[in-house]
Amino acid sequence: MKGTQTEIGLKELFMANSEDHLLLLFSSQKLEEVNKKEESEKIREKALVELGHARGILEKMIKYLGLEYITNWFEELNKKESEQLKEKFMLTATVYMLSKLLAEKLPERKNELETKSKEKYEEAKKLYERILYTS
Repeated sequence: MKGTQTEIGLKELFMANSEDHLLLLFSSQKLEEVNKKEESEKIREKALVELGHARGILEKMIKYLGLEYITNWFEELNKKESEQLKEKFMLTATVYMLSKLLAEKLPERKNELETKSKEKYEEAKKLYERILYTS
């Protein structure tokens, strides 16, 4: 599967689900802040669906590409930079999601990955705010 359209497609889907998860989660939090609890809950449920999709895609990629391959992809994405705000958000969301989910798969790196996940979550939240006010 390495080097195939399937591999590329799964990576793109994972990235899209990671981005959608945080966009929905942060939007839910914004709705909660303005006391729109019902709307917030609906959006939060959609965020959880996106998390589930990302988890399923990651499981498929691990099955067909291997955990070491995914770990290397994580390291590669972690070093990647972008000047474009929306692309930066997508990369940050993906590294957040990968670190969060890989922490469950790599117990020897759990603390490091959980720390990275928290850092990327906070970074993504700041980027989300910038996206809101520049769009």
